[in-house]
Amino acid sequence: MKKTFISAAVVLIAASLTAACLSGCSEEEATSWTLSDTVSASFSDNGKNGYILTVEGSGAMPDYASERETPWYGRAGRVTEIVLDDGITYVGDNTFTGCAYVEYVILPESVTSIGADAFYDDITLYAYSQVTSPDSVRVYTYSEQQPTTGGDYWHLRTDGTPTVWENIKVLFIGNSFTYYNDLPSIFEDIALSLGEVVQVDSIVHGSYTLTSYANPDDVAAPSDDPNMQGDGKTVEEKLSANNDYDVIILQEQSTRPVDNYNAFLSAARTLKQRIDETQTDCDVYLYATWGFPAGLNGTYTTVPALEAALRSAYSDVAKAIGAGVCSVGEAFTYVYEHYRYDEAAGTGIDLYFDDNNDGNRTNDRHPSYAGSYLAACVHAATILGIDPRSVTFTGSLSEETATILQNVAYDIVF
Repeated sequence: MKKTFISAAVVLIAASLTAACLSGCSEEEATSWTLSDTVSASFSDNGKNGYILTVEGSGAMPDYASERETPWYGRAGRVTEIVLDDGITYVGDNTFTGCAYVEYVILPESVTSIGADAFYDDITLYAYSQVTSPDSVRVYTYSEQQPTTGGDYWHLRTDGTPTVWENIKVLFIGNSFTYYNDLPSIFEDIALSLGEVVQVDSIVHGSYTLTSYANPDDVAAPSDDPNMQGDGKTVEEKLSANNDYDVIILQEQSTRPVDNYNAFLSAARTLKQRIDETQTDCDVYLYATWGFPAGLNGTYTTVPALEAALRSAYSDVAKAIGAGVCSVGEAFTYVYEHYRYDEAAGTGIDLYFDDNNDGNRTNDRHPSYAGSYLAACVHAATILGIDPRSVTFTGSLSEETATILQNVAYDIVF
């Protein structure tokens, strides 16, 4: 009798667990849900082992007591995109707060309000109309043209990506590698071609090191213009006169990162500290430059080997001072290895300027226009987050060459 009772209990428990499992498994496998009489939601594959969560219908979405109550709870962390149909008027409490990997959501014109904790804290919300939201939530409102007054507004880039209307103020500090072909202007033209509004400034001085730029007492005049002051003092004056640079890019002199790493580190740290002291909210990037024929020696016998050493030095210093890196040199190496310039055959992409103008390319170090264009694409992609493959500005390059360089920049950055 006892044995029979135990068997019956086991059967009953097993049956209950099976029912619970079936219910849970069914919920886990669900890819569509009815949220209300007029609103439904569904998952679709994002192609990366995750989901696009689409909400369709009209009217208000329901409120949820917590994110655990949402039908997609448990898989919210695999949602990478949220799409709301035009017709949805309200996003309920706690609806998408578990979707932490969604970078932004575009709210259709029909959405007029959102509830408490409707989205994850770090998400960016773009709306086509005024939206009532909790005080802590920042919602950007669509504007076709850049507003002349302040406010939180956004627009679509030419590549279809939403971006906030803001005037991004950028300062380049470098030497001839920045000066040749007016790299800051190419960067600006690339940004403008995608609808980004940037204000670009530069301090460039041939052969200057970051040690000189980091010295506010550097007043030595360039030999070619005795009326000019040293640019260490210029850097100090600009930083003291402005507190609104959004980005400052630092470029060390050619091979100095490997020839005198400690001096490079010390100067970069000094400049980073001074930037942090004077600027309200500024990101600092190191402009990691390239290997070049004139820099080869017994230690570095190939252009890629020299660039790899420079890349490592820039990376180490960036980590030490808390800065980002624009990996221009890495992009140069890729083009150098895959599209090697052959002057006799007329093939490949020439990234270097013929410095001696004598056809002897072993003395080259400065960038050609193609080299500066590639550098500008890497800077724009890294700093502004733009897709360089959508850039319409090609400067003096053929469309074919520009396309190759845009694609290389994309692959290196992203």
